[in-house]
Amino acid sequence: MDQFSNIMTSHMTDLFDDDSITKINQLTPSLSTILQEKELTNNKTNIDTEKIKFSLFNLKNQIDQILALLEGKTNESIFIEKTKIVNVSSITDKNEQNILEGVFDGEKMFDGDGKEYVVPPNYASKSKLVEGDIMKLTITNNGKFIYKQIGPIARKRIIGILEFDEDKQLWNVAYQGKKYKVLTASVTFYRGKPYDETVALIPQDSESNWCAMENVISK
Repeated sequence: MDQFSNIMTSHMTDLFDDDSITKINQLTPSLSTILQEKELTNNKTNIDTEKIKFSLFNLKNQIDQILALLEGKTNESIFIEKTKIVNVSSITDKNEQNILEGVFDGEKMFDGDGKEYVVPPNYASKSKLVEGDIMKLTITNNGKFIYKQIGPIARKRIIGILEFDEDKQLWNVAYQGKKYKVLTASVTFYRGKPYDETVALIPQDSESNWCAMENVISK
């Protein structure tokens, strides 16, 4: 890891301007942090897999943004700010409402401790949530869960073919050789049928397994 960092440091000044280097340095510290935590836990039998999953999910998004920066894309600034939420915190306001922030993975929200919270499919469909969006969850003192999208990532629109997997009982949107999972609630809302031409949203600068259904093109 140290050798990799030295190589990157020695060549970045030849490849990028000062502003780009600053952005890259803002993104990369979490990689070394995760590796250091791994070294410390090598001799432990109890591993928090959910926390690791959350960290890796955020790291994937950060790497995608670094690659976008290397390719000279200019629309990475919004998401770079949102990836600073790696160490998401839980706070309590004066009304004793528990407020959490986390990342949407296409179906659920993961907070900074790796805990998952099921996002109501109808809300996710209506809001057209995309994998990687930053969300806020307010748990009121009477136990009500209120979700809100606070950091939408950059999106791009695709047109694919709606498919239904009989074995898994899941809907997908096929696009350029890849199948993106889509919420059943979205398909039901738009009255989609197998082989319908479908408009969907996916992250603009990162890979994803899910898409957000936007509409069905009537034939």
